[in-house]
Amino acid sequence: MNASRILVVDDESLLEYLILQKFRRQIRNNRYQFVFASNGVNALEKIQQEDTFDMILTDLRMPEMDGLTLLEKLRKIDKNIKTVVVSAYGDMQNLRAAMNRGAFDFLVKPVDLQDLEKTIKKTLEHINTNKLQQAQLQKAQEKVQYLAFNDALTDLVNRNFFMQTLKKTIATNSTKTDRLYAVLFLDLDRFKIVNDSLGHTIGDRLLQNVANKLKECSHSNNIVARFGGDEFAILLDNIQDSSEATHLAQRIQTALEQPVQIENYKIYITASIGISLSSIRYEKVEDVIRDADVAMYRAKDQEKSRYAIFDPSMQAMVAERLQLEGDLRKALDNQEFYDRNRPQEFYNHYQPIVSLKTGKIVGFEVLVRWNHPQQGTISPLKFIPIAEETQLIDRLGWWIFQEGCAQLKRWKEEFPHLFFCLNINVSAIQLKQVDFSQKCQEILQSFSLEGSRLKLELTESCLLEDLPKQIAQLSEIKAIQVQLCIDDFGTGYSSLSRLHEFPIDTLKIDRSFIHRMTSSTGHYATVEMIVALAHTLNLNVVAEGIETGEELESLIKLGCEFGQGYLFSRPLDSQAATEFLRKNLNPKT
Repeated sequence: MNASRILVVDDESLLEYLILQKFRRQIRNNRYQFVFASNGVNALEKIQQEDTFDMILTDLRMPEMDGLTLLEKLRKIDKNIKTVVVSAYGDMQNLRAAMNRGAFDFLVKPVDLQDLEKTIKKTLEHINTNKLQQAQLQKAQEKVQYLAFNDALTDLVNRNFFMQTLKKTIATNSTKTDRLYAVLFLDLDRFKIVNDSLGHTIGDRLLQNVANKLKECSHSNNIVARFGGDEFAILLDNIQDSSEATHLAQRIQTALEQPVQIENYKIYITASIGISLSSIRYEKVEDVIRDADVAMYRAKDQEKSRYAIFDPSMQAMVAERLQLEGDLRKALDNQEFYDRNRPQEFYNHYQPIVSLKTGKIVGFEVLVRWNHPQQGTISPLKFIPIAEETQLIDRLGWWIFQEGCAQLKRWKEEFPHLFFCLNINVSAIQLKQVDFSQKCQEILQSFSLEGSRLKLELTESCLLEDLPKQIAQLSEIKAIQVQLCIDDFGTGYSSLSRLHEFPIDTLKIDRSFIHRMTSSTGHYATVEMIVALAHTLNLNVVAEGIETGEELESLIKLGCEFGQGYLFSRPLDSQAATEFLRKNLNPKT
């Protein structure tokens, strides 16, 4: 164990003699190492010349540079350094002046050596506790920072890293007409059947196997990413022509032809690959991925090659998407301007959020659904991205907000003694509005609701652009007592070193980590890290997608406070959610 290094700054030789006598045993046992300086100037020289000191003892009145000036300079050198003032001038004025300049404690001369010993011990214990907490926080930040750019299951880079790299590639190639790149977008065929029939553990191992094959088929300078689920993407930069992309697609198909042996199962898997080429002269990352995705769906219709290069003739699927966008606009018009002759197409479902220890409801997350008049129920995974791309998410988001508040008011009237929050997802587009907090307050007031009954769920990407402006915007929301939650934490990029600057109340752990935490020590450690990070920042934690009792027990053990998932309830319509509330209040009925 290294000795604690203490710098003593005093122009009286008596204090040096007393310290060396009092602490001679600790010095001999290498617990303490004292270094002495006669004034502030001498102290600064020693700080610059020698290793870091654990703490400083300083007098106030000294020649050349007094203690108060030294305190000011120390604060600029290292805000974390702990300084104890030892001075004969212990009046309130000097005490306040020292404390205002960052002094940790104050002892009055003639110093009581036993009191000095206790003070040094207390100060060093405080310093060591802070160092331990900082080390734990740094470890958690490094882990989550890794997850921000990498897929924990396959060890490939993730969608966020891929999109950022592709954006740079587009910018570079825009000025070099002789330089080409290609994107391969890959989707595993019938993977859902494997997952559902053999289980998530087998499915995960299959994804890992596919990821390894993709890396083996690709050159070292290719970017291979897992986009999520069973989707992968590969970026080939600085290629000669399209044949490099098609040859890679062929190598991948050949590699995947070999069955995968996992436990007692021999699994055959195929993939559909869409290719987009920079010869189209793309300007936006989203357009490259969109066209590769369109080509991938075309490849699914081809029995032999199973890969396709995008060309403008593949517009039928785009036309279908445009039709869906038009239907989305009509549905929103109908929703906002109610017509009895046409049923409203959007409606909210509510998934309970419960205390993991008591099982009692603490809130509901609002989840929108779309009942299309011709196509029936359309998954939010299909229409929400369209709403975001077309800016329709603003209209849809405010309708969800108002409808959710209307339901909350009905519950408040029916269950006046029950307090719980309503969690509403907010898009980055909504959050950018300058009058966002004002509009929230107006809607809450129109339904006679307190801001404390509302929690807004934001994705990590909402916090990326214009950091000072975002902090100010979130602070305005907090000013009306509305709580804030980061949704799907760990799956996107966040500025972890500045996470504490945002007025966040809650972190939500993404369901992808929860599903695998009981079968994977790595995922368990990840959840443990996120919970530790949240608690270090005084945030509470909600775990999404809890489906088993084993997951519940593990989360309780880790100190996770709240959760939601099919173990408690699926998303419910308003009537079923109301009945769920009644049963939660009166479990015997």
